[in-house]
This record gives sequence, C-alpha cells and structure tokens, in this order.
Amino acid sequence: MICKLMLLVSIVAAAPESKMDAAVSDLVMGLDHLTGKTMLKFVDSLGDLKLESGESAAIRCEVTSTPSAVIFWEKDGKRVQGSDKLNLFEKITNTGKFVVESGIVSSIFHIPCASSKDSGVYKCIAYNGHSTIESTAEIQVDGVDGKCPSTHRTAPKITLQTESRFEMSGNAATLVCRADKKADWSWTFSGEPIKMEDGRHEILPNGDLFIRNISWDDMGDYTCVASNKYGQAEGETFLYPTKKTVA
Repeated sequence: MICKLMLLVSIVAAAPESKMDAAVSDLVMGLDHLTGKTMLKFVDSLGDLKLESGESAAIRCEVTSTPSAVIFWEKDGKRVQGSDKLNLFEKITNTGKFVVESGIVSSIFHIPCASSKDSGVYKCIAYNGHSTIESTAEIQVDGVDGKCPSTHRTAPKITLQTESRFEMSGNAATLVCRADKKADWSWTFSGEPIKMEDGRHEILPNGDLFIRNISWDDMGDYTCVASNKYGQAEGETFLYPTKKTVA
C-alpha cells in the first residue's frame, strides 16, 4: 500500500496528463476500501431538446455512485465542460481506512443564448474510477441567429455539485461545487459561515469543500456560494456521517 501511495503521488506530481489517466485509475481502485459494492447509475438522464434561437437552457444530469463520481460533458465528441480527474486529495487522505464514499452528484450544462452553433449531440459522462456511464441527447436550435449578449460580464453559474454525500465518521469528505468561470468561494453550514481557521475545513481552489475527520456534528445542509462583482450562484448539499464500525 505504501508503495502504491508513493507511486500515485509521483504520478500526479510529474506525469504528463496524456499518460496519467490509466495509471491513476488502476491505483485508485487499489486504494479504495469500500464498505459497499461499486455502483454508478443515472438518477436523472438527458432528453432531446428543441430550442429557438436566443432562448436559454440548462441541461441537467444526475448520478448516484459508489465511490464518488465526476461528471463531464461532450458535444459532437469534443469535451466542452468538466474534467474526468477524480478527487485524489480525499482518497490519499483516507488511504488505509474503510470508506463509504457514496452519494449523488449533479451537473448542469448552461446554454445562455442558443444559436445554430449550439445544435449537436451532447453527452453527459460520469466516471468513478471503476466504471463509466453516459447519457446522450440531441439539441436542435431553430430560427435565425441573432446577436447574443456577452457572457464575460456575468455572474458565475454552478456546473457541478454534490447533492448528498455519505461517509464514515473519522474520515475526510469532499463536498463538490464547481462554477463555469473564476469565482470567489464561500461555504455555510446550517446557514452559518464556516470558519476555515479551525483546521478541519478547507475550500479547495476549484470551489470544493474538504472536511477532515468528520463527525456526527457535521451532519446537515451545506451551501456553496460562487460570486464575482456581477453576482453570485449557490449550490446546496447534505452530508451524512455514518457509524465508524464496519458491518
């Protein structure tokens, strides 16, 4: 296990991205000590959609997964949103422990002002280190393209978030929250701002909330806030710490 962990850290730190995925995936499977069976399925999948030029849309998909999944999007075979990189920080922190690492994750692909270039075949792809699933939809935009406002001077939009997360007490847990653009991040727990100075909570650069050594007192509703000078967006999730004993 120590050798695998050292190899994983060295790969993440030094390997070219194009050569990293397969090796990391193999090692992630070796690091998991799951209390349940691996599982990945859609709770909410895609459906074909017709839009009028200038119309806005938010396309959503949702998966339940063990271990935790990431979601990314493709349009006509090309990546347009998200990443297939798993949360190695949490996995490394929980190395050698039994983990639940189960929950629901959702993702939204935003089309702020539809035009002919938005027509195509979209895929929502979920990956949890053990398996991959995808849901496909065709989007058709009708009408003559008009002038769409710029999206640069707008508030961020949430694109990926944890809906609910189960993890064993004493372990680390990550609550995912990502936005479509650079943002300032903050988190609340039961409506109160979380104090990052306590040493247990940390907002990662991508917006995720990392919590060390979770306990029953951490159970409840969490809200992430992504903001810039033009406005803000929020995402809500629920954390459920489970008993430390393994059945």
